[in-house]
Amino acid sequence: MNPNSDLKNKKNNESVMAANAESSTVDAGYAESRISAYAARFAAYSDERLKQTVDHERKVRGWGSERSYFLAALRGECEKRGIDYCWK
Repeated sequence: MNPNSDLKNKKNNESVMAANAESSTVDAGYAESRISAYAARFAAYSDERLKQTVDHERKVRGWGSERSYFLAALRGECEKRGIDYCWK
């Protein structure tokens, strides 16, 4: 009998897949909460301060998951206000 096809391995694979799916959902919830927190902060910014933030961020080369949440919220607020966001 092929050990990769027995019932025990199938159940184990299903439990691993379920755990991964749950982890992805938790991660998505965290990302959404962080983006919302940054969005609330940017909503209070003046247009000028938002433009200054975009100009500053164009020079930053670092990357990480937290930065991606920050930039997603920044882009969203710029799009709401019609402020150029994309790097030129």
